[in-house]
Amino acid sequence: MASTIKHIRSSVQGRTPTTAQLELGELAINTTDGKVFIKKSVSGTESIVEIGAGGSGSGSSQGVILESQQTISSNYTLTASYNGVSAGPVEVANGVTVEVPQNATWAIV
Repeated sequence: MASTIKHIRSSVQGRTPTTAQLELGELAINTTDGKVFIKKSVSGTESIVEIGAGGSGSGSSQGVILESQQTISSNYTLTASYNGVSAGPVEVANGVTVEVPQNATWAIV
């Protein structure tokens, strides 16, 4: 008999899980945004990482053009020892934070 595996999921646009809601390696899916998240831990520091995005206009890759959202609507922490780039203009929504570790850079071009 086949088994159905259901991951943690939300259908609320822009909702991202917190580290308290996921175990290490557990997947969460936002069915409206088409995004998948995983909890990771680096040197004891836990964070949520988006590992996929789907659909045109929502962080998708269409041939040679990578699309990114103009508004950051959930907290985001860059991975230590990595750099990030966003296509501007970029707005960070009220109450939302973007954390850039000391050994990382975030560029808006």
